[in-house]
Amino acid sequence: MPEQREYAGRHVVVTGAGGGIGSAVAGAFAAAGAQVSALDRDAEGLSGLQAAHPTVRGVRIDLTDEAAVSDALERSVQGCGSIDVLATCAGVLRQGRITEMSREDFDTIVAVNLTAVFLAVKHAVPHMPDGGAIIHLSSVSAYAGSNGSWAYTATKGAVSSLTFGTAQELASRGLRVNAVCPGWVDAGFTHQALRTTPDPDVLHAAAREAHALGRMARPDEVAEAFLFLGSPTRASFITGSELFVDGGFMIKR
Repeated sequence: MPEQREYAGRHVVVTGAGGGIGSAVAGAFAAAGAQVSALDRDAEGLSGLQAAHPTVRGVRIDLTDEAAVSDALERSVQGCGSIDVLATCAGVLRQGRITEMSREDFDTIVAVNLTAVFLAVKHAVPHMPDGGAIIHLSSVSAYAGSNGSWAYTATKGAVSSLTFGTAQELASRGLRVNAVCPGWVDAGFTHQALRTTPDPDVLHAAAREAHALGRMARPDEVAEAFLFLGSPTRASFITGSELFVDGGFMIKR
């Protein structure tokens, strides 16, 4: 964990902060001294985050609503003047074969996993100073297909591509754009899958064995990557990159 002073006086916006990874990311920035604005539609998740980190400002919002996103980010800078780090962590998982998935489910995945990222960046950038950082939550699934989760993997591939393109575009503004690509994480979607699978023990074992280190990541381990990439000193010359926090998932493919 970086020293407390590293993020003191810095304003960090985290989208999807009510979820497992997003909550860990928001909490890590708060613990490192940042003023954190946590955005999510999950009121219960935001309440839990604020209970653990009382300095966090929770904002309940539909991240796919452009007017709401613009207004929330405008309000977030009141009193702090800028957004130093934007971390986009919102995500949703819907599974189904391509011949069976409903248009509604597909549109939801695209709206939350991709459109919400675009909206957050679009409306945060005008409030970001030279040296600011944008960090997206992508996934190893952008590079490894998953049976039944093709729509999710497609959106994560798009997030990675968005990272590369906007890193090029925003470099002239002095902004860095990077992504974090976890493997299986012991939170969120993994817990969702374990609740719905007929044999959770088999799935849990498969998730562990998919990584060279023989286990899934903890949310706090993923959050450390966000802290590193958001740092204006430790990651000052890193942009257009992806940091794989995958326990050796990719080398086992």
